[in-house]
Amino acid sequence: APRARTIAIFNDSQISAGHSGPASVELMRRALEIACAALDEPESRRRSWAEGQCGDDQTLRQEVIALLAADDRPERVLRSTVSEREPELVDVWTGRLVGRYRVGERIASGGMGVVYRAQPESGISQKPVALKVIKRGMDSEEIVRRFLREREILARLDHPHIARLLDGGMTTDDRPWYAMELIEGEALLDYCDRRQLPLAARLGLMLQICEAVIYAHQNLVVHRDLKPGNILVTADGQVKLLDFGIAKLIDVDGESATRSAMAMMTPDYAAPEQYERGPITTQTDVYLLGLVLAELLTGRRLPWPMRPDARDYRAPARLDLAFRARGASTDPELMALATKRSSSVAGLARALSGDLDRITHRATAYEAEQRYDSVAALADDLRRHLHGQPVDAVGPSWTYLAGKFAKRHRTSVLATLAVLGALALGLVTTLREAERLRVSEAQTETTLSMLEDVFLGADPYTARGGDTRATDLLAGVAQRLSSDADLPPAMAARLWTKLGSAYVSLNERVAAERALQAAIESGQKALACRALSCQDKDPTTTAILVAAARSRLAHYRLVVDGRAEALPELNASIDELRAAGLPAVLPLAKALEFLRDYEFAQGNHDAADRISLEVIRLDEQGSGPNSPDTIMALGSRVSVLRAAGQPERAMADAAEALRRTQMPELELPPAVRLYVEQQYAGVLTDLGRSAEAEPVLSAALARANEIHGPASTAAQGLIWELATTHAELGQFVLARDEFRELIALSHDIKSGNIVAMHNSLGLALLGNGEADEAVRELAIAAKLACSESKEAVPCVAVGLNQIDADLGANRRNEAGDGLEALRVIALRMGGRAAMRWYWLDARLRLAQGDLAGADQSLQQSRLPLPAGATPVDQARWLELEAALKQAQGDTRQALPLWVQAEQIYRSRWIADSPTLRRLRSTIEQMDPTASTSRSAKDQQSALD
Repeated sequence: APRARTIAIFNDSQISAGHSGPASVELMRRALEIACAALDEPESRRRSWAEGQCGDDQTLRQEVIALLAADDRPERVLRSTVSEREPELVDVWTGRLVGRYRVGERIASGGMGVVYRAQPESGISQKPVALKVIKRGMDSEEIVRRFLREREILARLDHPHIARLLDGGMTTDDRPWYAMELIEGEALLDYCDRRQLPLAARLGLMLQICEAVIYAHQNLVVHRDLKPGNILVTADGQVKLLDFGIAKLIDVDGESATRSAMAMMTPDYAAPEQYERGPITTQTDVYLLGLVLAELLTGRRLPWPMRPDARDYRAPARLDLAFRARGASTDPELMALATKRSSSVAGLARALSGDLDRITHRATAYEAEQRYDSVAALADDLRRHLHGQPVDAVGPSWTYLAGKFAKRHRTSVLATLAVLGALALGLVTTLREAERLRVSEAQTETTLSMLEDVFLGADPYTARGGDTRATDLLAGVAQRLSSDADLPPAMAARLWTKLGSAYVSLNERVAAERALQAAIESGQKALACRALSCQDKDPTTTAILVAAARSRLAHYRLVVDGRAEALPELNASIDELRAAGLPAVLPLAKALEFLRDYEFAQGNHDAADRISLEVIRLDEQGSGPNSPDTIMALGSRVSVLRAAGQPERAMADAAEALRRTQMPELELPPAVRLYVEQQYAGVLTDLGRSAEAEPVLSAALARANEIHGPASTAAQGLIWELATTHAELGQFVLARDEFRELIALSHDIKSGNIVAMHNSLGLALLGNGEADEAVRELAIAAKLACSESKEAVPCVAVGLNQIDADLGANRRNEAGDGLEALRVIALRMGGRAAMRWYWLDARLRLAQGDLAGADQSLQQSRLPLPAGATPVDQARWLELEAALKQAQGDTRQALPLWVQAEQIYRSRWIADSPTLRRLRSTIEQMDPTASTSRSAKDQQSALD
């Protein structure tokens, strides 16, 4: 038993002389835990770290130091385990036939069993499996009973995040065995660290783990041994939970089973009740998940919590404490941990404080009743954090909710909570007094202004994107407005408009549509009313409000839902706003933004650019050249020009927008600066300067996560740009993971953006050599992009990418069908669409052996973009021409073409890729000296 064994080792090392009794056992256990944990620290700071864990307990400190000194001896006291001393088991099982499986190499060894890779020798499936048998020497009745119970538990669990039981039986010498699906994956922490996953992506994996445990609990199973080592992640980011060896069937296992499980548990990942032999419940797993969460986020294990009433009780340190300590920002270990989380030390400290710290502490509370009631409750809090909502870990107090709201609307919330209280009182007073028609226009205007400033945010960019929902603070306002039947319709229209704008800022579409529709109805009633009691004193303002609300509703239907029948409604509202003249300048600019978004989504970049210029002019006229509206309009035009393939023109506006955001006298909302930096870095990428863009985007993303949260529109936009940049740098694995993260976060944003995400993920998969996965991802993009029209630019672009993936997956028939379907449309479009079509046609013809046809299509592919071809276009032409020359038997001319193509890729990509590896292999086969000469050049370049 690990616990007994470690105490024995402690005594055998003859360190703890002079101590006896229960207190000494607890002292030894505590000393061993600290000493073992210290071994994970760098040797240079191991002792100081361990001493820090001991606090003021000098006796404990002496024992820990003695243990560390003992571990420096050759026998390595602390690191010695039974498994290291047991006889080698490989020869016992390897090569044997167990059931219908031929046993292969050993892949894992646990407390009671050993796991082998095994190959079926009969049956339909020939996939290898993981086969588990009991270790030699551990086949007692209790171990066999526990092994069979594990098999029984696995048999009742069928969940995508739990390794699945496939078969089971008894060996010829009466040993139980079972086979389960073989998970080709990495340990949880290794998977995250190798990919430098940010906290948001790690929390996404944590939610998958929670789903698996929730399912187990629903099937009356408590795992009891949850730890990072029992959790694998597959290459496509799917969690698999393993090892139910000490799992407990609720209300089935007896007390003896609970006691014997003590011997099998992992001391570093055990709940207090497991050490104290208390009742094991689902909240035991909540505690263990809290430990996993803490290590996943920080890279460090939480210390063992002593009893709260004990003299030396020390609550677990805050998650962010080490990252805030003096000198933390330059500590190599902490810097490495932050880098593995795509952050800085300071950024990680900020991200770990607050909600994540509260969630972890609640999950790992010493007393079970103080923890989350269930794993589902823990998962709900993690989701709330990801979506920026107030978490339940601290209880939903008004001050906490207001604090969340204030953090999100930091530029618009007034200085004190008293003002927020005054606002709530003022809003109720306004409604009551307006109902009685005894409020002056000045009083009404003041309260409306307060509503806009605090609830909506005088700065709409701060709230944009659903960073943290404030619906709790708006609750009841809509209901009160709906019930005030006698409220003057003009005032009701203004209030409904303000409320609708608030919901728009909070990304609450359903509530926004309801409020804006009510504003339209109230406004139309006011404009039609002739009675003295409801007469509108400012019909122009009301008409503008109605037209603006109609344009917003049309935008939802037209751009977000893709319903083209809403276009006439949007155009009509724009005409009404134009007719209103100067007072409608800013609402007109906003309505034109909606029209620009529609033209952009349709691929009509020239029209979108013309509208962008008008929006910039109107914003400058209405709010000034350095206003947030104007700077955002400049950034939006950059996006249009980039999509139109005009990066040089885009850079002019991007540089100008960036210059304005850096003017020291301007106090711009953070979201405006972030958006401009995103577009500026994107243009750098478009111009082939991706290496310059990457650090700009990484820094901006860290700030976006800190200010708005990882699920915000600002953060998502930056993840998109960063993923695109990584793809341009040939870092396809990073790009793939970032696009996947983005899709997971983007469940309620514009469908056009989702099309682009699936399309880009498909291309990243293709670049990484995962052609079959790319085919599936691009099929999703095509289904979304082509739902309205097969001739829309996005549909054609995705279709061409599908053909590329089909060729990569050797699906020639599908590629041929796709080329035939797009022939007329792509060639009529011209430009890049025509170039891509001819290039893909040349590839297919070459694969089919039609060399003359391939040559003709290759030459045609060079014509549509004589001056607009990118370096990657050039490399692809060279690759194809080289392959054609080789197929024609002219290897002498093929070699230099392949070398040129490789040089272009290497000048653009900082990471290795399947394309580069394939090119190198081809070149080296044709000229073995090429590898040597290239290596010498690389070494010389490094020296230079």
